[in-house]
This record gives sequence, C-alpha cells and structure tokens, in this order.
Amino acid sequence: MPISLAQVGETRKIVGLHGEDALKQHLLDMGFVAGACVEVVGNSNQGIILSIKGVRLALSRGLAHRINVA
Repeated sequence: MPISLAQVGETRKIVGLHGEDALKQHLLDMGFVAGACVEVVGNSNQGIILSIKGVRLALSRGLAHRINVA
C-alpha cells in the first residue's frame, strides 16, 4: 500500500519504491530505504508530512504514492 493512503499517527515500514530510476534515487537519498520506519505526521490534499529517522519531510501526494509500505 502506498504511504499516501496511511492515516495520521500511523507508523509503517517501507517495503519498496516504484517509479523511474532517478525518482527512486531521489527518494533513497532522502532516507526512504526498504526496512526503514516512517510515521505519518500530517496529511492534506496538497501533500503529506512524514517523519523518518528523526527528520520531518513534506512530500507531494504523487511522490508519496510511490513509496510502498506494509
């Protein structure tokens, strides 16, 4: 399931990324690696705020939809 569908307050484990190689590399550079835990801090129509490894990041819905979690 994409992280964009998770509810605020949920913590999920990243299982994979999908998209073009450059996009996947961009997400990897930000710390979105398989096995990492990510928490949904905020969610709106424009985007989603995530906390990963102690850092809060805001992503567009389209970008967040490419991060698969379990």
